[in-house]
Amino acid sequence: MIIRKIIVVNVHNHYSDDRYITGFFDKIELVRKNTDITEISRSNGLKGEVLRVVGMLIAITVLGTVGYHVIEGWDWFDCLYMTVLTITTTGYREVGKLSVLGKILSMFLMVFGVATFLYSVDAILPILLERRIERWKKVLEKMENHCIICGYGRMGKEMAKELIKELKKVVVVDSDATRVVSAREDGIIAIQGDCTEEDVLERAGIRRAKCIVACTNNDSINAFAVMVAKDLNPKVFAIAVLRTPGGEKKLKRAGADMLLSPYHDSARKVCVAVTRPTAADFIEIIGKMGTLMLEKMELKNEKFHGMSLKETNIRKLTGCIVVAIERNGEVIFPDPDTKVYKGDILYVLGKEDGLKEAYKLIIGSE
Repeated sequence: MIIRKIIVVNVHNHYSDDRYITGFFDKIELVRKNTDITEISRSNGLKGEVLRVVGMLIAITVLGTVGYHVIEGWDWFDCLYMTVLTITTTGYREVGKLSVLGKILSMFLMVFGVATFLYSVDAILPILLERRIERWKKVLEKMENHCIICGYGRMGKEMAKELIKELKKVVVVDSDATRVVSAREDGIIAIQGDCTEEDVLERAGIRRAKCIVACTNNDSINAFAVMVAKDLNPKVFAIAVLRTPGGEKKLKRAGADMLLSPYHDSARKVCVAVTRPTAADFIEIIGKMGTLMLEKMELKNEKFHGMSLKETNIRKLTGCIVVAIERNGEVIFPDPDTKVYKGDILYVLGKEDGLKEAYKLIIGSE
């Protein structure tokens, strides 16, 4: 609509007669129709190409089969078998001893049959690949609440493997064609392109995405990818992997909601394992089980304001445990008589179904 208005203004600047305006838009409509016709012609052309290639293959196969039957007198299946062996360059032994005419027919099939077979492979494979890409595009257009992973290196690969188990919807963006192929072989939708480009993130469905993980090997690229993603979708949860200590401020300024530092986090985990092995074992057990999760929830239910944890019945109703309370910048490890107040941040441990029920109680949606 905006483009149409601009065109109208420009046309009025040059022509005062409505005839010229009408003629101008008639030309635009003609161009649009010609574009549609071009697309239809292209689709018909692809179908015609496939039919032509299949027809050539069938013709060569029939010619070879009939030729061997007439010349050598073999049964029809042996003739078909010999023809297919020849045009596909398989190289198995001959069905029987060939006469001179049989050898001439074989040479003909070796030249024209093999050429036709290779041409058919070269013509059909790109069409199949294009259809597959179109199918991925349609899936992407319908995908919502998915996770976009920028960079399919070692860390990106492991993240995708774990996220695909939970979300089931993951899209990989990488500029390296080899990594894109690797992601597709792993059954993940992947897009080749620069994750800092708006159109690439648009193709990945950033406006409908639940989160984006920037885990390339460069902090600057990660920061810019987060910044562009936040500009296109301010609600997206952005996670950035820190590659160098100096990149922390850069990534925070870009708008990353969470920073992960492989070296710092690993060092802290080793420290916990050495100084508090029991706590490390507990965390490891929870991670391996996969059924227990820790969620952070803000208490919004006014009914619970000033009540003790025992009185809220959260554990009894949901099977979840409040393991910590964050209040005014301090962390409290509660007992059953600890009181909770509106605005407290509760850290709740439990199974997925129980956490959903606890969330409803804590925010007061019921």
